[in-house]
Amino acid sequence: MSLIELKKNIAHFALLGFVTTLALPVLASEKPTVTVDKTSITQIKFELADEHLDQFGFPLPLQQILERVSKNLSEWHYPVSVSGLAYSHSLKATLGAIANQATPVGFSFTSGNSDPRASGFQKADVLPISCQLISTDGSTVFAEHHTTFSVHELSSDSSQNKRVDKLVDHLSTACFTLLDDLKLPVAADKKSESTSFKPGWMPEVRVEVREVPAKVDAHGVAPPDAVADEPKKEIIIHNQGTPMIFQFGHERR
Repeated sequence: MSLIELKKNIAHFALLGFVTTLALPVLASEKPTVTVDKTSITQIKFELADEHLDQFGFPLPLQQILERVSKNLSEWHYPVSVSGLAYSHSLKATLGAIANQATPVGFSFTSGNSDPRASGFQKADVLPISCQLISTDGSTVFAEHHTTFSVHELSSDSSQNKRVDKLVDHLSTACFTLLDDLKLPVAADKKSESTSFKPGWMPEVRVEVREVPAKVDAHGVAPPDAVADEPKKEIIIHNQGTPMIFQFGHERR
């Protein structure tokens, strides 16, 4: 959704008495339970836990989901696959039970109760998803990430194919966030592709946090007050449209 479309939608929904909320995503996954040697992560097998798979009203095409999620993540240069000769780690996604909870991260529109005092204020039906990087025998958890997604496009109003497409997006986004936070090193044979990197799949919400360099004069020298300031942080929320950028510091915007 582009920023212009977002503004139009906000105006449209406001007229209808809808509640519009902006929930800032969690900036990092949970801390690794056990320190992981990133160089040892050479081949990852994607798995989907056998929990809450029957809550969508039809049998899920599990093999197709495994293959599509693996393909989405591998397009971002992560060594994820469904079949391999020797796996170093496993990436296990688990679906939670659909429940009425706080609105998901990112931009969300809800027709829930607009009264801040009401129990249903800014709540919606959401699908919890967790993703874990674990040892191949499942005995050790190296990192994990938990998030929720709106079930609007998973309802029976959508076709089965569209619901599978959206579920694949949700699973891919949850596990992408975990891998992105780990900052895994890019394989040598992939570095040459960085300048022409155009993945076919994009995560629904991707958060980038970076330091904003101090302003310098024509000679490349920063003013004294800029040198004394703490490094400024910039948060960019990539939402498959025009990114939202938040800067923190005395020049907040």
